[in-house]
Amino acid sequence: MKRLQILLVILLFPILAVAQFGKNKVQYTNFHWEYLQSEHFDVYYYPGAERLAEFVADVAESSYVSLRSDFRYDLVDRVKIIVYKSHNDFEQTNVSSGQPEESVGGFTEFFKNRVVIPFEGDFEQFRHVIHHELTHAVSMQMIYGAGVQSIVMGMMRFQIPLWLAEGLAEYESLRWDTESDMYIRDAALNGYLPPIRAMYGFMNYKGGQNVLYYIAQKYGRQKIGEILGKIKINKSVERGLKQSIGIGEKDLSKRWHKYVKKQYWPDIADRLEPEDFAKKMTDHVKYQNFINNSPSLSPRGDKIAFLSNKSDYFDIYVMSAIDGKMLGRVVKGQQTMNLEELHWLKPGITWSPDGREIAFSAKSGARDALHIANVRKRKIVKTYKINLDGIFSPTWSPDGKFIAFSGIKNGESDLYRLNLKTGKLTNFTNDIFSDLEPRWSPDGKKLVFISDRGPYVNSSSLPENFKIQNHNYSNHDVYVYDVPGDSIARITKTKFTERDPTWSPDGQKILYVSDKNGIFNLFVHPVHSDTTYPITNVLTGVFQPSWVGDKLAFTTFYNGGYDIYLMQNPGDIKPGDIHLKDTEFIKKLKKGKVLLATTYRKLKEEPVRKLPGKSGENYRHFVFGRDFQKNVFKQASKKAKNVFLDSTQYKSASGEYKTHPYRLKFTPDLVYGNAGYSQFFGVQGSTVLSLSDVLGNQRIDIYTNLFYDLRNSDYQFAYYYLPRRVNVGIGAFHYAYFFATGWNTIIRDRNYGGSLYLSYPFNRYQRLDFSSTFLGIDRRDLYYDRILYRRRVLVSGLSYVKDTAVWGWTGPENGMRANISVTFSPKVWKHSMDFKTVRLDYRKYIRLKKGYTFAYRIAGGASFGRNPQKFFLGGMNNWINLRFKGGLRIDNADDVYFSSFETPLRGYDYYEQIGTRFFLTNFEIRFPFIRYFIMGTPPIFLQNIRGTLFWDMGSAWENDKAFRFFSKTPFGNLRLDDVLGGYGFGVRIFLGYFLVRFDTAWKTNIATTSRSPRYYLSLGAEF
Repeated sequence: MKRLQILLVILLFPILAVAQFGKNKVQYTNFHWEYLQSEHFDVYYYPGAERLAEFVADVAESSYVSLRSDFRYDLVDRVKIIVYKSHNDFEQTNVSSGQPEESVGGFTEFFKNRVVIPFEGDFEQFRHVIHHELTHAVSMQMIYGAGVQSIVMGMMRFQIPLWLAEGLAEYESLRWDTESDMYIRDAALNGYLPPIRAMYGFMNYKGGQNVLYYIAQKYGRQKIGEILGKIKINKSVERGLKQSIGIGEKDLSKRWHKYVKKQYWPDIADRLEPEDFAKKMTDHVKYQNFINNSPSLSPRGDKIAFLSNKSDYFDIYVMSAIDGKMLGRVVKGQQTMNLEELHWLKPGITWSPDGREIAFSAKSGARDALHIANVRKRKIVKTYKINLDGIFSPTWSPDGKFIAFSGIKNGESDLYRLNLKTGKLTNFTNDIFSDLEPRWSPDGKKLVFISDRGPYVNSSSLPENFKIQNHNYSNHDVYVYDVPGDSIARITKTKFTERDPTWSPDGQKILYVSDKNGIFNLFVHPVHSDTTYPITNVLTGVFQPSWVGDKLAFTTFYNGGYDIYLMQNPGDIKPGDIHLKDTEFIKKLKKGKVLLATTYRKLKEEPVRKLPGKSGENYRHFVFGRDFQKNVFKQASKKAKNVFLDSTQYKSASGEYKTHPYRLKFTPDLVYGNAGYSQFFGVQGSTVLSLSDVLGNQRIDIYTNLFYDLRNSDYQFAYYYLPRRVNVGIGAFHYAYFFATGWNTIIRDRNYGGSLYLSYPFNRYQRLDFSSTFLGIDRRDLYYDRILYRRRVLVSGLSYVKDTAVWGWTGPENGMRANISVTFSPKVWKHSMDFKTVRLDYRKYIRLKKGYTFAYRIAGGASFGRNPQKFFLGGMNNWINLRFKGGLRIDNADDVYFSSFETPLRGYDYYEQIGTRFFLTNFEIRFPFIRYFIMGTPPIFLQNIRGTLFWDMGSAWENDKAFRFFSKTPFGNLRLDDVLGGYGFGVRIFLGYFLVRFDTAWKTNIATTSRSPRYYLSLGAEF
């Protein structure tokens, strides 16, 4: 055990900065924060998001009314909501250390009860996210209590499964809806609906939502809150279910599956699969991907441009609309700054009238940009940087002079037109309403679009003091904007959702998608008629139509993924040819047997009732810490109620929210400590304290491990400043390490100093890192009480990092990673060191097919100067059953603190070769080994066990040695000389929280191979 601790010291000592990777979070904007308060919530915002903050405060309070009624629980602490006016700004948040991806619509940070959300142009979507995330905040506070200690202790005892946590958030924010209905119908009809316990990925959201919807339909909606209450008391989902609805998870799963089959299997007789009426152009099963969408037919109708993630990245492809042949990848996305995100959730690709170019929007650094790509040359030829918060759904005018799109600016989503020649931007609809998905008419005079504006076709007709939160923004209809007349006409007026409008080739019909019968189908509206009729009757849903000539391309979700289909002669379908039957959900909705979440937007607060129970005890105000683990509950102090405000405290006399400047205040993220006292050893104990402000922009980490006195203890302090483009970190540290020598004595190394860290990200994928550390080392023989070694060193390093890798289950599986670094230590003081070190680490991952990757790595380095650094070659990183060639090298302190281990070189021990120069190459083929492993006795279930075949080769040598790569055996055969080689195979498996690697390797010089292998048990991801 002692050897392992010493090795960890050597490997992890902070100044030895080996190659580091990872994508970057770039702070493009200097936000100036303010906040407003409502009764239960603090809403943080910055200039331009004032109206969004008011919307959030009102919707949050309305959502809490619904949650309070369902859960029968009162909040005991305020919830902080941090609002960003775009997803681009949201991706700069420091509340979470990771960068939110495009698919993340918001998140809840449990320990400090913070909700972080962006506005993405649609107020109904915004409401959904607010309610979804507040469900997390309220339910977690209900179950685990308020405060870091309570939550940490509670989650150590038990954790809510994802299907319940995410399903509950979806159910509370949506109840049930046609899109959720589509996902479950598809899973039921195509046979991939999992048992509750085996839910995964997106099914945690929609499957969990449907389970709770089933419980509400079967047992009553009040059972949802009762289940949560029983879970809180029992700290068990299984016992919570049994005590509330009388059955456990296994029986619930069986009954739910039976319910789903009854609901959806009859649909097969009344509706069509997409291939029954259209030609399948992409195949997500064959591609082993999820998204193929945004089809756009070329002006001649012979090509289809579309978006796909079949390469693991989102790219734009072009295929033949005649035979489906793939014509090539026009745009390669998600690997450069200009194409960080291609808006796959709100896609839009449009062709130039001559069919030579396509236009699309993408995240390009701080903002979205409009790109134009030449299809034949397969490259971007023009980029328009536009000062908007978001750009979506571009559409090229028939005369080729303009591109119209939906743009977001300061919480408003309007229709814009860009003059391609002059760059002039015109705002067509400058109001609060969400105007989305525009498409030019064939004559170039009109734009059809979707909006939540209701009857307000003219913004001048808005009532005084109009607020969008008091408007029915959940309803989306089709509208037409007349460009020459600067006027808007309403086309549809339904209670259902309309989306994805476009025009027929002759401009006499408007085609759009509607869920009128509970399924998203295509409908036609003749422009000179009041009639509307369907032209599809699909099982799941149809989206994003593109109509050119006698061809209609569209996207469908079917069999667990999105694909593109091509329909012939859609104009031949007449009114009355297709009759749509309502889904079971729509039938119940029309009869008033189910409720939508939007029903709750205007609910007035009502008294919260107690849950019935034998004890009759009100447990709404319980907070949990140590008592939580002991099944001892206590009510929160009455002081907790004082954190909530009266309306006179947060609103002015005129009814407007009061605003407050943001003030820096540190609060705990993590607190852990223990302490003791011994008459022999004095005070002993350890402390971990992590602090940050509300926005996560400034952080403080403190660690102490006290033993006897300060000279024999470990302690460190670090401060991070993160709100600007350059990330800054400073720190101070002191560590004491003890080594037993071969002379029956103990030596102690005291390491102390300070560090400065700077990181400048160029974009998401590239950055420049700088670090400088002053390090003092004193080695003392404790038996003779004498100094054996002393160093005073200034070590600085500069590194360039690039990372475009896509991660799989056990490591990167596509893309590349590179690190080029220079480390130097000048001779400043008497006990300083003098060295300069350069390093290169390049890693490439080639996807052979889904789950199969060829990975290779090329690394090398050289150290110069009077005291060059040493490279120790051999072994495996994080090696548990470790072995050393010649024993552990602790006699020379320079080797302990100024050297680096170069791994993996399997087949060999640590210290197999030592030098001031090295190179190391690794080649691996990674593949699925065992997808599922189930044993009856003992009951063992394992999944996603990965395998690898590898070849490692490298060498370390001194500068003055003549290096020989190859030599010949006495028989004339070629063999490795100064180079070491090893090959073998391994498996990787997750056991609990740890990724465990087991490798079997043989050493070889090509001419001969070792008879017996070496075995490596180690932890961590693959390189």
